Amino acid sequence: MNAPSPVPPCLPTTWATLLPQALLALPVAALGLPAEVRETFTAHAILTVADALAFPATTDGADPFADGRGQALAAALQRALLDGLAQFSTTATDWPTVRSQLLGPLADEERRWLEQLVGFDHEAPPAPALARELGITTAALDDRAEQVRARLTARASTLLTRLHQEAATDLRAYDGVLRVEHAAVGSVVHVLAHTAPERDLGLRLIAFLFPRECHYQRGVLFGMSPRRYRRLLRTLPRLVPPHRLPLPIDGLLAELRALDHQVPRGVLLHLLRSEAHVAIELDPRHGEVAVADPRTPGARLVELLQEAGQPQAATDLAFAYRERFRCGSPAMIARHLRRSPEFVRLGPDLFALRADHQKELAAVAPLADKVARRLGAEGGRHHVADLLPAEERDERTVHYVLDHLGRDVRVRLLGRGDACAASHRRSNVLEQLLTAFRKAAGDVVLGKFLDNQPPAQQRLVERLLRHNRLFVMPADDRVDTLSNWPFNQERMQRLIAMVQDQLRQRTGYAHASAIKAHLDRTDLGGDWLTVPLLLDVLRRNGPFDVLPGDLVARADLDLTGSVRRTLRQALRDAGTSLTIEDVLRARPELSEFAPCLAALLDKDPLVQTPDGVHFMLA
Repeated sequence: MNAPSPVPPCLPTTWATLLPQALLALPVAALGLPAEVRETFTAHAILTVADALAFPATTDGADPFADGRGQALAAALQRALLDGLAQFSTTATDWPTVRSQLLGPLADEERRWLEQLVGFDHEAPPAPALARELGITTAALDDRAEQVRARLTARASTLLTRLHQEAATDLRAYDGVLRVEHAAVGSVVHVLAHTAPERDLGLRLIAFLFPRECHYQRGVLFGMSPRRYRRLLRTLPRLVPPHRLPLPIDGLLAELRALDHQVPRGVLLHLLRSEAHVAIELDPRHGEVAVADPRTPGARLVELLQEAGQPQAATDLAFAYRERFRCGSPAMIARHLRRSPEFVRLGPDLFALRADHQKELAAVAPLADKVARRLGAEGGRHHVADLLPAEERDERTVHYVLDHLGRDVRVRLLGRGDACAASHRRSNVLEQLLTAFRKAAGDVVLGKFLDNQPPAQQRLVERLLRHNRLFVMPADDRVDTLSNWPFNQERMQRLIAMVQDQLRQRTGYAHASAIKAHLDRTDLGGDWLTVPLLLDVLRRNGPFDVLPGDLVARADLDLTGSVRRTLRQALRDAGTSLTIEDVLRARPELSEFAPCLAALLDKDPLVQTPDGVHFMLA
């Protein structure tokens, strides 16, 4: 069957002269009309737009344009023309208009590429993930992006010029950082925020069109290239470790300029808050100052659980915590989850916000009371689940009961779901240790003392002797009870307060010899107070972090973690084994911690050393 002529003989000369041949030859079936409308037009031999224009006004049969079919054809033609005509428009009042201006100059394949690269209905995945999804290489994906940009630059220059000017103006106004809510009223970003399927589509579009000037990240457009952004993100954590804070923003900008980072002030402030998780405060002398984030780890975990909206495994929370806050070990996360009253344990590794489980906890309270009274009556060690009725032994109920027992003064939890009555102020093992030390009437050698303990208790006894506040180690491998030394409650409180005051005057950390020299000038010091004794007392009884090399720091600084992360980064950047001297050349800011670097690397589970001198990441 021969194709219909694009210009039927009966078509008025005016239509044939004014309208382009491509439009007249456009098949009606390609306009996306309903099936009933297409079938009616086909029955009347209306196969192209030219056939529709040439169809007589009156016919012997039924009118093919009746019953809304003519209006459907008009609407379909309007949609088809819109993409082509909109590219000549300089206004953008809604998403369909902007979409037409973008897609009109592109071929069908290029339109599909643009939608995949920018994400019209939802944010597009990162380039490597998108390349894998499409089954092509990242280089091929970049080639597609460049082809689309070149076509838009050549055929939609009006729209691109407007987008570039608006973005440049807004980025200057907000110091290099642009959010949707800050976009100028009437700008393309503002229009798309209120009419497009995705609120941040305008920001993503600008980042795609101008990749050498802008970078989009989590709802924010930055006035710098992606490469400069990533390089800054790698540099920033090294400049703001906790032990360097507080730090004036002006001084930080000067340090970045010395490292060849031209960073707008707004970008720096945003990244300090969102990526380095450093708070910004106003100082009367220095203006804006970067200070340690005032949020505790517990508050950060609450934020993560609130965002999740459901119970989370401790391991998942640890990964989320490290991804967002760039720090935190699984052990630290688990410790906060177990100890903080804001969380409740629902399983061996499952935690949730206590506020979300108040009704369930209240319902289990009578059952927990019965278990507590039974433990007191029977005595001894019991597995809590065994004390519950058979129908109440599901995992969640057992952990609700354990949560109640953990806050019940009548009960002592022994771990692994076991509990006993808290009939004694101290555990039996601890009482036996104190009795043994009273018989010894002085300090003992730790190694020999442990050899004399029952094998099943040696690990527990060693932990008590090394960490319990009732004991103290005046020298290596020697242990004594704290009561044999002049540290009653009043003197201990004064000692801790005095050390805290000294650390505040010394940016949060100091050498133990300097602290001892200050204490020796008071009644708290003397020849008997040796540096090892002072370090052990402070480690056990105060909010302090004791580093190798006899350094004492405030625990909230996390100085050990900060120095360790800098060491790991130095090894990661080098890509080979380094000596301590090599590390100090690469990271001169660690010079003051030189005495403790080898010990920290030697204890780091992520670092290995074949000879104790050369270190590399495992």
